[in-house]
Amino acid sequence: MNTASDDASGVWLASTVRGLLDEKYGRGNVPSVRKLTQLIREANGSATISHGHVHNILRGEAPNITDKTREMLARFFAVPPDRLVPPGVRPVTGTDRRLEALAFRFSSLQPDELRAIEKAIQMVKEERDGAV
Repeated sequence: MNTASDDASGVWLASTVRGLLDEKYGRGNVPSVRKLTQLIREANGSATISHGHVHNILRGEAPNITDKTREMLARFFAVPPDRLVPPGVRPVTGTDRRLEALAFRFSSLQPDELRAIEKAIQMVKEERDGAV
């Protein structure tokens, strides 16, 4: 389910990627999604982003891309990966990258989903404390 923040992140990403495409190819000269998928694959040593995922990114329907996708797009555009992270969720320097990625992925969850995760973590902690 998409939330308002998901929609904003997806629109931000779509706008950013479209801007990078305009810079790379010139406004009005951007290749088709199918061709972009091929070019992204070529820029990434055969690693691929699916045609459907590229389409969703461009439509603003992919607010929460993986680090791998971000890195592949960054390599294709020859920009740092953090250029493809919305300003409000920029990683803090010096923190554990896996933790940053996890926090970014959680940023689009609903409050009840976050509470369920917190409850699960608490259950694991209690289980570990009881087993010691």
